[in-house]
Amino acid sequence: MTQLTLQGTTHQGNFHELTVDVDAILFDKDGTLLNFGELWIGWFDQLVAATNRYLPPHQQLTAQTLYPRVGIYPESRLWDPTGPLTIGSLDDIAIILALSLYESHRLPWNEATQFTQDALADIEQQIDWSAHVTPVQGLLSFLQQSSQVGLRLGVVTSDDQRSAQKHIQLLSIDKHFSVVLGHDQVARGKPYPDMVLDACQRLGVQPERTLIIGDSNGDMVMGKHAGLQASIGICAAPHLDGKHLLNADCVIRHYGDITVQDCSK
Repeated sequence: MTQLTLQGTTHQGNFHELTVDVDAILFDKDGTLLNFGELWIGWFDQLVAATNRYLPPHQQLTAQTLYPRVGIYPESRLWDPTGPLTIGSLDDIAIILALSLYESHRLPWNEATQFTQDALADIEQQIDWSAHVTPVQGLLSFLQQSSQVGLRLGVVTSDDQRSAQKHIQLLSIDKHFSVVLGHDQVARGKPYPDMVLDACQRLGVQPERTLIIGDSNGDMVMGKHAGLQASIGICAAPHLDGKHLLNADCVIRHYGDITVQDCSK
């Protein structure tokens, strides 16, 4: 039996300590395992540039003007934790760009979607992921402790599974995870419970003996819908205050806020 003690806050900002006995932990990926802004803001800029290579000059998009549509604050280049870039899939972002082409330049929908999907494929091959993928504070030590006490670990993400596996491998943490599921592996993505229930089944654990850690309220709701023991919010970025994590049982800033104790000894 493994006991976790979490020292954090409620979504209102009040101090809260939570102790749980669990067999498994499921993690969101972006903003939970790896730092969100260092990867996805630059990725969006590159997606816009890649889309523009398919367009004549008078129809090209400007990343700065599109920031509000995907949940990036133009002045600070910080992100809205409830926005499309944070919560949505890669295909969602491509659709937003395609809609901008249709609305602004009356580009036929079939062409707009083709260009943005082709741009997605282009940057998948071109971007230097290793330069942008960095772990959330305290993650590496926490994963090591969790593995040592026998916790089963898995990843459930709105990213595609192939992309998620690549990012996890770049952090050299893939050895800790028995299951990595992307939204493309289930019929319904977050906040539906499909990914969590599938992951629990693959890990051989009961949902009520499992908790989830994530940075969006969709992660928290997904955990509730699946009947998990607890939904833990994480606010690794300094500008996030946790107020968006309405359904979190506890909100932490980093993995140093969790104490792992092996109670079987």
